[in-house]
Amino acid sequence: MKKFTAFLLIILMIVAPLSADRIEYEYEPYEEDEFPIWSHELRRAESIFFGSLVITFPVAMGVYSLASSLGMPTPSQASTQVLHQALIAGGLSLVIAGTDWILGKISQ
Repeated sequence: MKKFTAFLLIILMIVAPLSADRIEYEYEPYEEDEFPIWSHELRRAESIFFGSLVITFPVAMGVYSLASSLGMPTPSQASTQVLHQALIAGGLSLVIAGTDWILGKISQ
């Protein structure tokens, strides 16, 4: 059965490219008004949010560790601690992205 399955997969991998159409696509740049303004703003906010997670996650871990060593009650499970740290980091990143959006609206 294993030999038959292997043979069938090999045949499919050979036959599939042979039967495919050969179509060449050319790159077409986006036009000026192809996307609405809100989608540009959303894309910028998304980039800033996920880009700032690289910074806010270690900061959240450090602050969480410092707070727990100073007496803040923390859960005993490591997975719950990481979830709390991720929520803190996400909140900080959301504040950063929101601040950027507000500053962009003010400067227009």
